Amino acid sequence: MPPSAHRLRRPLSYDRIEGGAVSSLRSTTTLQVLTGFGMIFNQDLPTLLSAGGLYGIRFPTLEQMRKVGDTLFGASVETDSVDLFISHSWSAGRWEKFLALCLYLNLQMAVASCMVTWILMVVLMISLYGVFGLGGSRLLLPCFVYLPMVSFFIAFFFGQQLSFGLWSPSIWIDRLCIHQTDLDLKAEQIKSVPTFVARSSRMLVLCDGSYFERLWCNLELATFARHGGVDKVDVLPLWLAPWLLCCMSLELLSAHVMDVSQIVFPGWMPACSQHIMGLVGILLRDNPMMMRFVGWLVIWMITSLTTLPAAIPSFFSFRMKIGHHQLILDQMAEFDVRAAKCSEPSDREAIEKQLKEVFCNHDSPTPGADAVDEGEVKVQQFVHYHGAGNPLDRFNAYVRGVLRDIVMMQIGDEIYVPWPLCLTTCLPMILYSSVNVLGCDNNSCEESARLARMSTTTYVLVCVVGWALNILLAFPLTYPLMLRMLKVSLSFGDGPFQRCAAFLCCFLAYEYTFLCGGCIWGSYIPVMTDYSPAQLAFFLLVVFLMVIQCICLFYRHDRHGQDTLTSCRCVKRQVATYQAMGPESGLPSASFDESPE
Repeated sequence: MPPSAHRLRRPLSYDRIEGGAVSSLRSTTTLQVLTGFGMIFNQDLPTLLSAGGLYGIRFPTLEQMRKVGDTLFGASVETDSVDLFISHSWSAGRWEKFLALCLYLNLQMAVASCMVTWILMVVLMISLYGVFGLGGSRLLLPCFVYLPMVSFFIAFFFGQQLSFGLWSPSIWIDRLCIHQTDLDLKAEQIKSVPTFVARSSRMLVLCDGSYFERLWCNLELATFARHGGVDKVDVLPLWLAPWLLCCMSLELLSAHVMDVSQIVFPGWMPACSQHIMGLVGILLRDNPMMMRFVGWLVIWMITSLTTLPAAIPSFFSFRMKIGHHQLILDQMAEFDVRAAKCSEPSDREAIEKQLKEVFCNHDSPTPGADAVDEGEVKVQQFVHYHGAGNPLDRFNAYVRGVLRDIVMMQIGDEIYVPWPLCLTTCLPMILYSSVNVLGCDNNSCEESARLARMSTTTYVLVCVVGWALNILLAFPLTYPLMLRMLKVSLSFGDGPFQRCAAFLCCFLAYEYTFLCGGCIWGSYIPVMTDYSPAQLAFFLLVVFLMVIQCICLFYRHDRHGQDTLTSCRCVKRQVATYQAMGPESGLPSASFDESPE
């Protein structure tokens, strides 16, 4: 990054530089950003040349480099404002950023595509074979699970291309909106970055372990948070997309193992259920309600063995999540602007100069001292802030306090994972529920209903309700439980014994999930087969306890007294309010004030 000429433009000075000026705001599209699987995020010369349309050239001429720079710059257009300002560290990898943008831009589209495909396949299969004619069919898993998941992954990676960018926000990103080879133009545009930040509707922070080590990144985030509002900052950790895809793949593996077990050992479930119920009946023959409850509990615990292949990979995925998440929060808690990295010494001088003016003492301003030159950043300073007198120390406190609170509001602590995100990771198992329901436990529906002592219609409806309760109350529990158990086990070190304990914790988390599922089935089935008020009361008690358990695991209380229960948009959710940053909240005031003309 070239020197910024020791001056940065103030955020509210855009009107003075627009209209064809070299530093005018520019925007690009998601199609341009995601082209070539996000190749613009690579820093090596061959990739830069490829992104600019020159392939296979190892030693480009000066004219070719200028052409590449013009091509990349030509992918953006001048504009008055942009929808999304992408702030990121160039120390992070290309694939991490590409996956993060796919998650941010395409996740809703991918889930919708998956569910639409699933609905169409269910309607098609029922229209061809009837509701009760699919029992034991081998077409169900490919049609109801594999095909919808293929549509999910296609939409996840290529959603913007397939939709031709119709819902694409306008984007500001440095590689395409700042000229890469014209150094004079590049320096002029870099001076205007604070202005570009202020003219953006939202900011997306691609956050990794190096983000808060970069001085420019912290300045961008602080400028937007104080000018645009903290409710318009979306913090997206770069570990999230790989973790989500890994968890979904493991859930898909578990669904596959469940189906394979039915093929390799046909009829094992009915036979196993019969033997278990017989054994439990001997022990609890005087209490039929508890007999059925314990029987279903044991059956589902045995079924949890199908998740064993997913337990070991889960350890590495969840350990990565805990480590990267904690690193981000620790870096913010210990942030020191003097230790932040900056590639150009002249940039550091300019940024620190602006930070000193932004965070200097504002108690007794004088016109002479308060005035700034045209195009210079001027932000209202902290009022009645009980911090150190040095402006850079005030900025340190701002990052450690206000900005860290923003990040915590967005992503929580290292063991927090929102309920909607857990539900998304369970998508393969949710789809598999339709295989189990319409497949009638890999048997003819009439035979399965007879064994359950129900009519065929009642049997299918009971299965639908039972699976729905498990999907909502049991399946999402795996991830918060696993994170808590892994954090405890890893807190004792990372030796062989601790790793074995962590592997065991991963399996126990899956086991506990199926244990909860067994509790639901064991209390629900007797209500439908041998109804009594006592059985209904017991079922309602189990459901109530499951709801309380979910609230305890997914509910979080932030440090400012706001009670938060995760919203349905787990990654891109917009924080509705943030307490006023004034003396009454114990936080510094944060608003912008233009310099005198």
